[in-house]
Amino acid sequence: MGRSILGLGVVGALVAGACAVGATIGACSSSSSSSPVTPVVDSGPGACSQSDSLQILFGKMYSAYVTDSTSHTFQIPAIANLNGVPATAIWTAVPDQGAVRFTPDPATGGTLVTVLSATPTLKINAQVGSACAQAELQVTAATEADWQAGNARYNNGVPVYPGCVGAKLAPELAEAGIDLPPPPDGGCPDAGPACTGCHGDMPTAGFFQGVQHTPEQTGGFTDQELIDIFVNGTDHTYDTTYVPYEYWHVFHTWTDIDTPAKQKAMVVYLRSLKPMDEDGGVNFGVLHDAGILD
Repeated sequence: MGRSILGLGVVGALVAGACAVGATIGACSSSSSSSPVTPVVDSGPGACSQSDSLQILFGKMYSAYVTDSTSHTFQIPAIANLNGVPATAIWTAVPDQGAVRFTPDPATGGTLVTVLSATPTLKINAQVGSACAQAELQVTAATEADWQAGNARYNNGVPVYPGCVGAKLAPELAEAGIDLPPPPDGGCPDAGPACTGCHGDMPTAGFFQGVQHTPEQTGGFTDQELIDIFVNGTDHTYDTTYVPYEYWHVFHTWTDIDTPAKQKAMVVYLRSLKPMDEDGGVNFGVLHDAGILD
């Protein structure tokens, strides 16, 4: 499916207030560090030919770039695998080598691709010995106003109220014998909860632990696929080890992100997150204490 470096997954869970999720690259994560693999070392630049034995992950990459500000960094990790083994590659880009910068990525053993221009389509090349592989990078041009709008929604400070988010799930949960806390006395806020309630290193709601949706997890999703995840609750790579898909699908539909401009803003902000390892999960103890799970 080509969505992740070493595996597919999704950041999602019952009563999550998160605003976006993505396929996890996890390779790159601490979970793989316990079984280190000796990389294939490149023998140096020179002539090469396309080879099925060499693969770039992500096979298709998606990022963004703010054209009227230099305040934000957009990066995406890439790994070269030779015969299924991580390889130290020589990385280049065409048609414009200056449109990106490649730096070694100790976390993945690959490279971090830093986007330096709004060149809409680039070919990212990896060479290991005489073998070459190529992946496409698509870049969405954006403005500072786009980033600011995404930042404001992502970090809007609205708490995760189980009685509000879970109201969408009430019929399904009732059939499963699960009772949710009531909404707050003042009613449910118009805005959806902050994405930081359920995503990041220290999600504020306490239901989840280190669940990431950075470019290390989402770099293989198109803009529209990301929008479908946080607006329509649809993701064909969803990892059911979190909660049943039918639950996640019902609540992960943030109706306040309701225009193309708002949706683009969220995508741009998500693309600007620093790539991070995925090692998160659902805190079932907290869900139980909140009366969400029996």
